[in-house]
Amino acid sequence: MYEYSWFIERIRTYLQSGDIDRDTAVTLAVQDSVREGIFADFVREHGTEVQNMLYTQFNMDDALEVRYEEGVEDGMERGMERGMERGERRLLVHLVCGKLQMGESPEKIAADLLTDREEIDRICRAYEECGPEEAAVLARLEE
Repeated sequence: MYEYSWFIERIRTYLQSGDIDRDTAVTLAVQDSVREGIFADFVREHGTEVQNMLYTQFNMDDALEVRYEEGVEDGMERGMERGMERGERRLLVHLVCGKLQMGESPEKIAADLLTDREEIDRICRAYEECGPEEAAVLARLEE
């Protein structure tokens, strides 16, 4: 297990230097292992297979990292969309509650705000059940 850890760490060290690409790092690590006597017999006998296996492993690691980064980006985008939707809903509730406090009818509110009458009616029902507290109206709508 030590030999494997040493070998992988050597590859990573080469990669972190920034001057060497992945394939060169693997080749140099194989050469180092022979020189240092780590995996020497195994590498001499199966060097090509070891290199091919490591290329495949590091390609998989790269692919997983890219997939992770894409997932983070997707999550952020979805979070932003959800946040914008919540912000729009908050603004709509704020406006409707203000107009209801001024005594305006749901029909007039829907026309003034160019909003679907059903959505205005839902907000009006929540307002009637919860009172003028906007946070309570929002909570009721999210139930």
